[in-house]
Amino acid sequence: MFKKIRDYKIIILKDNDFNIRELNIYKIFGLFVFLSVFFFSFIIISIYSTDIKKIISFSEIRRHQQNNSILEQKIIQQNNQIDILLNAVNSIKNRDENLRELLRLPSIDDDIRELGVGGGIDSIKDLNDLNYLLPNQFDLDILLKNIDFIERSINLENLSYEEIENKINENLDYFLHYPAIYPVSVGKKSLTSRYGYRSDPFTKKRRFHEGDDFSCKIGVPVIATANGVVKISKRYGSFGNYIEIDHGNGYVTAYGHLSKRIVKKGDKVVRGQEIGAVGNTGRSTAPHLHYEVQYNKKHVNPNKFYFEIET
Repeated sequence: MFKKIRDYKIIILKDNDFNIRELNIYKIFGLFVFLSVFFFSFIIISIYSTDIKKIISFSEIRRHQQNNSILEQKIIQQNNQIDILLNAVNSIKNRDENLRELLRLPSIDDDIRELGVGGGIDSIKDLNDLNYLLPNQFDLDILLKNIDFIERSINLENLSYEEIENKINENLDYFLHYPAIYPVSVGKKSLTSRYGYRSDPFTKKRRFHEGDDFSCKIGVPVIATANGVVKISKRYGSFGNYIEIDHGNGYVTAYGHLSKRIVKKGDKVVRGQEIGAVGNTGRSTAPHLHYEVQYNKKHVNPNKFYFEIET
C-alpha cells in the first residue's frame, strides 16, 4: 500500500504562473501519521499525569505520616522525661527547704521559686508557630515553658546550695552533732508507726507514741544519726536492748528493741556508725526499730530530722 502511495503526487498550479509544485503524497501521509501519534500521546500523558501526581502525593503523605508518628513518640518520651524532672525538682526543693530549716537559713519564697534564676528560651514565641505541626494533645508552648522552668529552678538550687554549703562550713561541728539521717538504711526500712497518737498494739487504747517505728528484718544494722557520746547501752524495760546517745546542744536520740548492742556507755560515735542491730526484744509484736529524738529533754517529731546526707 505504502509503495503505491509513493507513486502518487499532487501538482499545484497558480493562476498566471507557469511554476509547478509537486507534493509527494507519501511525505504528506507520513507527516499526518507523526502529528496523529504526537497528538494521541499528548492526550494519554495529560490523562495519566493527574493519576501519577496523585500517586506521588499519596506517597509523600504516607512518608510524612510516618515521620509525624515517630515525632509524636519522641514528644511523648520527652514529655515523660520532663514530668520526671519536674518531680525531681519538687523533691530537691523540699530537701532544700529541710536543709535551710536545719541550718536556720531563711526559707525561699514560693514566688521566687516559681520565677527561678536566669534561663529563658528566647525562641518560645517563634516556636509557638510550629504548634500546627503537632498532634492536638501536644502544646509546644507548655513543653518549652516546663523546660525553661526546670532550667531556672536548677540555677536557683545551685545558688541555694552554695549558701547552704557556706553555712555548713561555718557551723560544721554543730551540724555533725545534729540528728540528720535515718537510723537504718533507706532501702531496708519501712516506717510502720509514726510519732503521735495511735492505738496501742497491746492495749488497743489511744496512746501517744513518742517516736517512729521502722519495720525491718532482725539483724539489719542500726546507725547513729549524728556524732555524740553513748549515754545508755543496756536492757531498758519495755524497750528491750536500748541505746541512748547524747549529741550535745540539747539533742538526744534513742534506739529500742535491738537484737544486739555494739557500743557501750561512754563510747564516742560518729554519724553513720553502726551501733547495733534491729531486733524484737522488750515489749514488741514484731521485729522493728523504735527511734526517738529529744530536744532539751522533750520528745520531738523525728520526721523533721530525716535528711538524705552521705555519711
